[in-house]
Amino acid sequence: MTETTPEAAEMPEAHSWHVPRLIAAWVAAAVMGVLVTLLTEADDRFSWLVLAVGVSTLVTFALQLGTAQREGFITRVSFSVAGSVVIIAIIDVIGLIV
Repeated sequence: MTETTPEAAEMPEAHSWHVPRLIAAWVAAAVMGVLVTLLTEADDRFSWLVLAVGVSTLVTFALQLGTAQREGFITRVSFSVAGSVVIIAIIDVIGLIV
């Protein structure tokens, strides 16, 4: 028989990253990056990209708060925001080249 201890019940799951939520935040950042690159003029692009990063940060925060899991929250949010910034930067560089 296995015995459940309170310490075992508090251990986080091995897969606590919530990958679908990370991907959803990155897709939202990609969509915003593409829209900013296609719909804004070159002079205003940086301001709109900053807004896109801010909105993707808020989307990430909301998605991760929706998990209601405390363990790893800071790591998940920081990883998701960093990925969003990299995705928007890559889209902007591609937009500048093309």
